[in-house]
Amino acid sequence: MKIAGIVLPKLLSEALADCKRHFMAAAVFSLLINVLYLAPTIYMLQVYDRVVPTGGKTTLFFITIALALALLTLSMLDMVRNRLLVRASQRIDALIAPRLLRQMMAADSGNAGQAMRDFDSVRTVMATPAIAAMFDVPWTPVFLIVAFMLHFWIGIMAIISAALLVTLAWANQRATSKKMELASAAMAAAHSSQQAAAVHGTTVKGLGMVGAMVDRQLGHRRSGLANTLSAQFAGSRLTASSRFFRLFVQSAALGLGALLALAGDISSGAIIASSVLLSRALQPIESIIGAWSSLASARAAVRRLSQTLENVEEPRIYTQLPVPEGILDAEDIGLRGRDGRPILLSVSFRAQPGKILGIIGPSGSGKTTLGKILIGAVQPTVGTVRVDGARITDWDQDELGKHIGYMPQESSLFEGTIKENISRFERPRDPDHARQIDEAVIKASMEAGVHELVLQLPQGYDTPLGLMGAGLSAGQAQRVAFARALYGDPRILLLDEPNAFLDQAGEAALIMATQKARARGATVVVIAHRRGVLAAADHLLVLDAGRPRMLGPAAEVAARLAAPKTEGDVA
Repeated sequence: MKIAGIVLPKLLSEALADCKRHFMAAAVFSLLINVLYLAPTIYMLQVYDRVVPTGGKTTLFFITIALALALLTLSMLDMVRNRLLVRASQRIDALIAPRLLRQMMAADSGNAGQAMRDFDSVRTVMATPAIAAMFDVPWTPVFLIVAFMLHFWIGIMAIISAALLVTLAWANQRATSKKMELASAAMAAAHSSQQAAAVHGTTVKGLGMVGAMVDRQLGHRRSGLANTLSAQFAGSRLTASSRFFRLFVQSAALGLGALLALAGDISSGAIIASSVLLSRALQPIESIIGAWSSLASARAAVRRLSQTLENVEEPRIYTQLPVPEGILDAEDIGLRGRDGRPILLSVSFRAQPGKILGIIGPSGSGKTTLGKILIGAVQPTVGTVRVDGARITDWDQDELGKHIGYMPQESSLFEGTIKENISRFERPRDPDHARQIDEAVIKASMEAGVHELVLQLPQGYDTPLGLMGAGLSAGQAQRVAFARALYGDPRILLLDEPNAFLDQAGEAALIMATQKARARGATVVVIAHRRGVLAAADHLLVLDAGRPRMLGPAAEVAARLAAPKTEGDVA
């Protein structure tokens, strides 16, 4: 589908096609609305040509009642049309937003917020008067035909005026579209930068970077605002010109009507009717010109959204696989970065239930990236991850996620209560299920050694956390994140630097919890720098520059690491 010179992404085209009934109904209502807009013109003709010459008060009463009914019907139809457009906007949101959000989260993209802002910009424009005016524009010929019915020269004047107003609209588009696209892109980049600076506000303040970051953000905003102001100034000039032109034409129609009436070609009532008629014929075009700024912004948003929406995958219906035992296989895993640089090369191993696998290596060796691949958050360039023999891509991610406990380097807590974060925002189906969630939350908290800490908070497990989990210290947040990983006794437990912010008591609870998970038959994978948490590991995998350097029993690998390096050190 192509609109305004833009080829719409398939997903957006399909969503618009799904709203075909809404748009067709809006078009039908627009026809009726524009026919009813002729009522004031007809009313004036009757008043000046029949009521005034004859003094017919009864006629005046009945045509006034008819006018009131026509305008009331017009208003009701206009309201229903607007509701149809709002419903269409709502329907498009229901069709696209879930898949867009899933795509953004699956891609672990920092542009998710901007993509949703762009989508909301496009969706919101659909329910604005500008779109309603677009439905009115095709019926402008109806008013032009009626103008010709009044008199040939009034019709000619209406056609010339409409053509000139369309020329102004085209000039508006030429003058503002490129600037609005540049401005929209610059402001989008500014918002993303501001969001990143706000998230790391403590670091910015602690390093004395506030002034520098403010200057940097203002620089981004200046670039965007300069183009925005330039486009708005150009648009305002053309909007003012179109308004002047329409008002002048409306008055000029009175003058032309007066000349024709003096010549005896039209009646006195047609003088006023011609003015009202021309005003209505040109009003939709003027409305579109006035709303051009928002339309141009939406157009730029569609351009930015195109690539994102084109990459949205079709929803897949997964075969329900049995509850996993937890056998985790990495088969020749390799990953390249966006610059083509290899991040991981030929990583293969098996992690088995009832065993702890430790993954160690220097910073930048690819440990965290490997962890994300193992849980299905990142797809490798080559190779396969299997859970119980099935490729991880053949599992429904949400279903498999219930059996995976993942603790990232950052705590990654969310806005909500402590209980909601630990329970992974699981929604209770009934009171019994709600009790089961509470019991599972308490159990996970006790295993993570965070139960007593949570009870000391102002509202215990119902203590609300702010944006990005604000409200807890780094150590507290990490222990809550550990409880979240343990929630539901997962079959696979993957911990990435789990002791980075823990004190001695927290690390002891961590070691005990991993041993308990191993005892119940879970597959435990621990990524760590500090060896303390790996004391109970059964096997160790050593990564170096993305390559597996050693893999084997923990004691054997530890002995080889402690020994002097030799040429045959690489596994």
